[in-house]
Amino acid sequence: LLGSIIEPAYETIINRIENPDAGIKFGIKDVDDLNGGITPGDVWILAARPSMGKTALLCNSALETAKLGNSVLIFSQEMNKQSLAERFLAIESSVPLTAIRLGLKQEEINLIAEKAKEFKSLPIYVDCTFGMSLNYMLSTIRKYHKHNGIKVVYLDYIQLLAERDSDQTAELGRISRALKLLAGELGIGIIILSQLNRLVESREDKRPILSDLRQAGTLEEDADIVMFLYRDEYYHENSKEKGVLELIVRKNRSGPIGTILTKINIVTNKISNY
Repeated sequence: LLGSIIEPAYETIINRIENPDAGIKFGIKDVDDLNGGITPGDVWILAARPSMGKTALLCNSALETAKLGNSVLIFSQEMNKQSLAERFLAIESSVPLTAIRLGLKQEEINLIAEKAKEFKSLPIYVDCTFGMSLNYMLSTIRKYHKHNGIKVVYLDYIQLLAERDSDQTAELGRISRALKLLAGELGIGIIILSQLNRLVESREDKRPILSDLRQAGTLEEDADIVMFLYRDEYYHENSKEKGVLELIVRKNRSGPIGTILTKINIVTNKISNY
C-alpha cells in the first residue's frame, strides 16, 4: 500500500530539514544544493572528453564524502594505486603533483608526511585491479558494503570494463543496468565516470550534450543524474575562464538542470566552489 511508504518518507523529509548536513554528500556544495546530495539507490554519470578533470573530480568528491563519515569504494582501472595516492596527497597538501612525482623540498616533504597521517582515518577503500570483470566488481561492492558499510562507489571509468568491439554499446548497457539494480538493492550511491566520443570535438561549442552518450549503452536511461565536465581553457588558449571547471547537469531526476561553475587547480587537482 502507498500508505505504508508515506510515513517513512515523511520521516526522512523531516530529518533532512532538521539535519541539513545529514545524508550522503557529493562534496561540492553547489552540486549538493542542487538536489540534496546523493540519494541511496542513485547512479550518477560524470562524462567528459579526456583531460577535462574527471578523475580529479572523483578524488575531490571521495575525500569530502569520506570526511563526513561516509565510507567510499573506488574502482580505478586507469591508474595504479601509487598514481591515485599521489593525486589525493596533492589535493590535500596543495603541493604540485609534478613536484610529488619529480622531487620535493623539505618543507613539502613535511607537509606531505603530515597529510599522509590524516588519510589513515578516512574510510576510503581502493581497488585498482586491472582487467576486472563485472561479476568481480559486483561481488566486491557487496563484500565492502557488508563488512565496511560503504555508502558510495566510484568507477573510473566504465568503458574499461567493456571490450572494444562491435558489441561494446550493448555491453555498456548491461554493465550500467547491473550497477543501477545493485545501487537500489544495497541503498548506496554509484558514481560512474564515462568517456565521450570524438564527435564532441567536431562542434563549434564543445560543451557536451546528452546525445553524446548515445553510443554508451543505456547510461543516460539508467542514470539519475548526468553531469558533463568542460574546461574552456583546454580549447581556447586565451580563454577568460582560466581555472574554471563547468559541471553541466543535463539530466536530474530529482531537481533542476543547469551549469555549476567550480574552480580547478590543474597543478594540484584541487576543485573548490566558484
